Amino acid sequence: MSRSRDWALYVVMAAVYLFLLAPLIVVIGASLTTSAFLEFPPRGVTLSWFGEVLEQEMWTTTLWVSIKLAAVAMVIAALVGIPCSVALARGSFPGRAVITAAVLSPLMVPSIVLAISLLVIYSRSGIEMPFWRLALAHGVLTAPYLIRTLTAALEQLDPALEEAARNLGATPLVAWLRVVLPTVRPALIAAMFFAFIMSFDELVVALFLSGPQLTTLPMQIYGEIQYKLSPSIAAVSTLLIVITVAGVLAIERSLGVRRLIR
Repeated sequence: MSRSRDWALYVVMAAVYLFLLAPLIVVIGASLTTSAFLEFPPRGVTLSWFGEVLEQEMWTTTLWVSIKLAAVAMVIAALVGIPCSVALARGSFPGRAVITAAVLSPLMVPSIVLAISLLVIYSRSGIEMPFWRLALAHGVLTAPYLIRTLTAALEQLDPALEEAARNLGATPLVAWLRVVLPTVRPALIAAMFFAFIMSFDELVVALFLSGPQLTTLPMQIYGEIQYKLSPSIAAVSTLLIVITVAGVLAIERSLGVRRLIR
C-alpha cells in the first residue's frame, strides 16, 4: 500500500512538472521549425530564426532598452526598498502595520490600475521623458518584491549580532555594512534579481507609459504577435529562457539558490 502511494505521488509530481515545463518545450520547439509560421511540433529543425533575430536591429535595440530599463528600475527599487526594509524589520512605531500594507499595496493592485494612475500623475506633472517615466514606474512596481524578501531576511537575523558590533565601537553605518549586509546579502541579491526580472518582463505598464520613441522587448513581442506569427518570436523567447537559466545557474554556482530563498 505504501509503495502504491509513493508511485501515485511520483506520477502526480511528474504531471505537475510536465505541466509547468510544457510551455517552455512548445516555445523552444517552435523556434526550431523550418516553417514560416509558428507551429508545434516543428516540421524540421533549423537555427536560421536565431540568426534572423540577431541580425534584425529591432530585436537587439529593444533588448538593450529592456536591459537598461530593468537595471535602473532595480537600482531604484533597492534605494527605496533597503531603508524601508530596515525600518519595517527593526523599527517599532505606531501604524507600522498600516505602513507595511501601503508599501506592499502594488503587489495587490492590478498592473492596469497602477498604469492608469501613473499615467494621470505623469500627465498632470508634465514629465515627458519616457525612459525615466517607465523606470520610476517599474521601480514602484518592483520595490515591494524587494522589500518583502529583504524584510523577511532581516527579521530572521539575530539583532544581537548588530548590537555586539555597536558595543565594540562600530557606528550604525559600519555595523550595517560590516555585519548586517554580509549576512543578508544572499537575500538581497535574490530580491534584486527578482526585481530585475519583473521589470524586464513587464508589459502592461510599458504599454501605457512609453511613447513611440521607446519600445521594450515585451512590447516588441506583443506587437509582432498582433500582426504576424513568425518563428522569430519563439526564437527571441528561447534566447530569453537560455539567458534566465544561465543567470540562475551562475547564482547557484556562486552563492547557492537555496541560500537565496531562505
